[in-house]
Amino acid sequence: MNGSAVAGDVFSSRDERGGFRTHAALLLVVVNIGLLVAGVASSFWFFGASIGVAGLAVALPATSLCTFIVLFTDHKDIRTAVMGAFTVLYLGFVSATFNTEFITMMNDQNGFGRHVYDSFNTFMLVMLGFYFGGKAVERVMTKRPAGKSNDQTAD
Repeated sequence: MNGSAVAGDVFSSRDERGGFRTHAALLLVVVNIGLLVAGVASSFWFFGASIGVAGLAVALPATSLCTFIVLFTDHKDIRTAVMGAFTVLYLGFVSATFNTEFITMMNDQNGFGRHVYDSFNTFMLVMLGFYFGGKAVERVMTKRPAGKSNDQTAD
């Protein structure tokens, strides 16, 4: 493991030649930041109409969907794409707490937004556990010699 990726290694951000996968990274950064800026900007006064956090409510799932599509087409690994999409959505929720209207909505202890956010925290912990646990099991199983069994019973 000298830093270069093996062909088909979905755990690496490097391509088959050892270079960094810049197309996917650039697409993710530019599109996701653009969507988040548009969502946050839509909640400010200069749009004229008071739409509240509706633009942000559209931008957060849009960033998640974009992340899923880019990661899935780049890595061809559904688990990585789903985990990446939900991580971006979670980070979007966290960054949305800088918006005063979002904070007002979250302060309502019996409101729908508060229940969604609390449930999403638990969901992310479970997703992280299964993602990293599944990747660890996958790595162990691929390093195990083929055809070797743990059954040591004699005939």
